Amino acid sequence: MDMDLLIELAVRAVKAYLEKEGVVAAAAPVEPRKALVLTEEHCGETCSIENYGSELCKVDCALAQNYEVNVDDYDVVVVRNMTNSNLFKIANGCTDNKFLALAAEAILKGKRVIMVKECVEILKYAETAPKALYNNIYKNLQILLDSGVELVEEENVKTALCDGLEVPAAAPKAAEKAVVKEEAPAPAAKAESSDSVLVLTKRVVTERDIKAAAAQHYTKIQLPEKPVITYLAKDTAFELGIELL
Repeated sequence: MDMDLLIELAVRAVKAYLEKEGVVAAAAPVEPRKALVLTEEHCGETCSIENYGSELCKVDCALAQNYEVNVDDYDVVVVRNMTNSNLFKIANGCTDNKFLALAAEAILKGKRVIMVKECVEILKYAETAPKALYNNIYKNLQILLDSGVELVEEENVKTALCDGLEVPAAAPKAAEKAVVKEEAPAPAAKAESSDSVLVLTKRVVTERDIKAAAAQHYTKIQLPEKPVITYLAKDTAFELGIELL
């Protein structure tokens, strides 16, 4: 079993025991994730800083700082303005301006890179472009996707940036310790059969969700409409033999 999953299950077990004994642990402060938006056009609507940022994710605009930023300072990079020209240049290692240089650096360093789907020019011509020309340009996008870049719709970017983070719950007021009747612990929920289906309602599906399903012996996961599935989640599902429906 994956070591991270074992640690997570152990933490849950300790938390459940403390809650049962009336001991409330102080919530650990959540360090906001840092995201960098790469764009060639500077305006509130284009940069979408106010739309992407939250208490869980602090967002900076590279253009607002004249691209004088350090990619290593950020957890996630959001790329906009992916014209056909920019797409070709990044996919073929041409970084002749600061915008392209930062985007390429983020990918080469293995950073989590999110590309806004509506900002990818070639996708706008899917219904009109000649097939040969479309496929020739699209292959540059495929190179980036195969390199780990995530293609996310605009409306889902903020959710994707906060993926895996939880708002810390306010600590409840201290209460007098009550005498609790000892009860046998309830058995952990498991799939009833090897073909049991786990139904997910959250739109963003991560590697953690897949591993949690595997720990409960599920072999299939029913996804919601228009899910956002990270590449790590897809790879993990394939490796663990879990079918995504």
